[in-house]
Amino acid sequence: MLSKMIRQCKLHRVQIVQQYIRSSVSNTTTNYENIRFDSISTAYGYKSKSELFRGWLVFKLCSYKSLVNHLSQLLAISNTILGQRLFGYIMRSTLYGHFAAGTDQHELKQIAERLHKHGVKLILDYCMESDLANSKQQKTNEEIYDENMLRALKNTQTAAELYSPSEMTATKITSLVSPNILQKLNQIIEEQESSNTLTIFELASKASIINKEELFEVEHFLERINRIIQEVKNHNGRIFIDAEQSYFQTAIHKLVLELQERYNRDRFIVYNTYQCYRKTTLDTLRKDLIHAKKHGFNIGYKLVRGAYMDQERKRASKLHTIDPIHPNFTATTESYHRAFIETLEYAKNNNNKVHVFVASHNENTVQFALKTMKSRNIKHNDGLVSFGTLLGMCDYLAFPLASVGCDVYKWAPYGPIDRLLPYLIRRAQENRAIFAKAEKDRQLHFKALKERIKN
Repeated sequence: MLSKMIRQCKLHRVQIVQQYIRSSVSNTTTNYENIRFDSISTAYGYKSKSELFRGWLVFKLCSYKSLVNHLSQLLAISNTILGQRLFGYIMRSTLYGHFAAGTDQHELKQIAERLHKHGVKLILDYCMESDLANSKQQKTNEEIYDENMLRALKNTQTAAELYSPSEMTATKITSLVSPNILQKLNQIIEEQESSNTLTIFELASKASIINKEELFEVEHFLERINRIIQEVKNHNGRIFIDAEQSYFQTAIHKLVLELQERYNRDRFIVYNTYQCYRKTTLDTLRKDLIHAKKHGFNIGYKLVRGAYMDQERKRASKLHTIDPIHPNFTATTESYHRAFIETLEYAKNNNNKVHVFVASHNENTVQFALKTMKSRNIKHNDGLVSFGTLLGMCDYLAFPLASVGCDVYKWAPYGPIDRLLPYLIRRAQENRAIFAKAEKDRQLHFKALKERIKN
């Protein structure tokens, strides 16, 4: 009884301190334009000397295009020659150690606690995904997708233990259903008129290209994703559904809207993802905002540039179809900024029933978001705008934002090294242009390391 009273007293003191900090921050007018994105003490104060060296080394290696282009082959050869144990050690000392949050809950807890001291939270993502290229290996095996569902449920429970009651997780639809079936669903939906109000399952049940066995799989797939979201809801959490390749994304997008309409009535639970490198994204977002208003649900999402550009361009060229991606970085940036502005316009007219994540590693885009917020008198703690970057990237953006009270997250992939390898390779290859120009990240890592050694 006495120990319980002591714990409650300690908890009460912590809550008082937290309320004081929030009050102090909220009563201070943040000068967004004066946030320093070059402060090594703010950005890298949580890192050890070895972690700073590892970060510098990884960014340096990833700046060599020839190395990144052949990364998949190099890692496969290294694994074969060195053996799993030595290969694992090298990966922990380089790519995996820098971009992944660990293999288990113990490692996750350590990094979560370190980041939490600086106001940065984690979005946990137990990496699971598949594509048409490797779907033959999985043979649409229902057991694999059931196992992935159990991992997603465990991911939710892990997040709840670390961050309850405000945990966030992320998942990919391709981890829960055969890529071949998902592509068929995508085709069915793209052939429908935009005014069609039938659900995914209703459309699938009426489609001639879906046989009885496949319809059974669709039904099980929908049961899996709903079970995951129900678990998230039970823990008062939130979940991101990641965007994927264009030949899946129309189906994924429709499904997420259905889930948002079902679960986001009273609060934000299910979050979508809008890829601003796609030519259709702005129109899609506008239609979705109208749909959310009409049907009375909260709509949450993250804005990203996109992570499958190389794959999308090669596929369009091979199939002689229209490239779905904007022609250049400038056009993508214009799409991103316009999407952010229209989100804020929607919030103003709809009682803040929207929550947007600025998920960008581009300093100019972050500055644009801050200036736009300032011009519209939107405070950092209004619950309307959050910021997110990948673990291991752009700490010089994330931590200064958090230091002034902005809501900041790190997307944190975790799991066994062999499971994360496809993710790490794709992340390096799709961001080769960013890595090649990541002089600031490399320089700040090196500068922080020198300062740490000197002191």
